[in-house]
Amino acid sequence: MSDVWVPAPAAVPRRKERWWLHGLLLLLTLATTSWAGAGFAINFRPSLLGTGASAEVFAHLLEGALSFSLPLLAILIAHEAGHYVVCRRYGIDASPPYFIPFPSLVGTMGAFIRIREPIRDKKQLFDMAVAGPIAGFAVAVPLLAWGVSHSRVNPVPALGDGTVIFQYPILVGLFQKVFVGATYTSVDVIEHPVFLAAWFGLFVTALNLLPLGQLDGGHTIYAVFGRFQRILAIPLLILLGVLGLKWPGWWVWVFFTLFTGIRHPPVLNEDEPLDNRRKLVAAAVLLILILCFAPVPIEIL
Repeated sequence: MSDVWVPAPAAVPRRKERWWLHGLLLLLTLATTSWAGAGFAINFRPSLLGTGASAEVFAHLLEGALSFSLPLLAILIAHEAGHYVVCRRYGIDASPPYFIPFPSLVGTMGAFIRIREPIRDKKQLFDMAVAGPIAGFAVAVPLLAWGVSHSRVNPVPALGDGTVIFQYPILVGLFQKVFVGATYTSVDVIEHPVFLAAWFGLFVTALNLLPLGQLDGGHTIYAVFGRFQRILAIPLLILLGVLGLKWPGWWVWVFFTLFTGIRHPPVLNEDEPLDNRRKLVAAAVLLILILCFAPVPIEIL
């Protein structure tokens, strides 16, 4: 089969980035995640609402809030920076990260970059897709180790209506055995805010690595299997839908995949196999997904 020649597109000047907008969204996300973190900090140390001077109480409360928001933002920044740096390396037009402040349990809906042009090469697609989850995971791991070591036993578990229980993925259990010597559940301990930031980082990593559509995992599985991804897509989507019977949150990603497209858009060299080094990286990324994935991430009583 002869090669297909595609004329190179005319050079388009890069648009001027609105750095003020990206900075503003980052500051707003810092504020909303710190607000959420203040609740986690008070739960971990009720003495933060002590009877000292108001300025002193505020300083301690701010310190506790930042112990959640700063580690969480570090994970999100690393993830998006991984994507952005690879795009710039290959000359792909991509925006800086957009952070999404959102008043919720953790104060954010994450972050994303906009890739403004099609990625036509499989190797570039693969490198871009895996760089984010690997970078975010690398930052989350030491934070998780510290958070596991500093969470404390819950002497009197109070499980009333509305209690939020964080279900732990495999990696948390492994770290518990290494740093504490025993495994435990979210009911047994009061999690340190740093632990919760790392937990959310693992959760975001697992979400992004779901092997579907336009998620990082969807790009990765397409880069590994080429057109065979179109055969794998439907059973994988059905499997996620079945998991939604245990945790309805997975259905959001089922609908997201249906909306953005089950089949990955083709690249020019989709039948060209990846080199052995990238195949090893793909195996490592699969391991990261397994370590970070929890079938029921959050349970509300």
